[in-house]
Amino acid sequence: KDIASALKKEFDSKYEPTFICIVGTDFGSSITHTKDCFIYMYMNKTAIMLFKV
Repeated sequence: KDIASALKKEFDSKYEPTFICIVGTDFGSSITHTKDCFIYMYMNKTAIMLFKV
């Protein structure tokens, strides 16, 4: 939760709101995001999804 909150806060501040951040090891998603404003990556076994709505 701390990682998701920190990333959301940083991206909202730097690139204007509204960003959504999901961090975890097991989740599904079905989202709509702003064009070219989507990141999905892994750090070890933890997935990070960050996108602007």
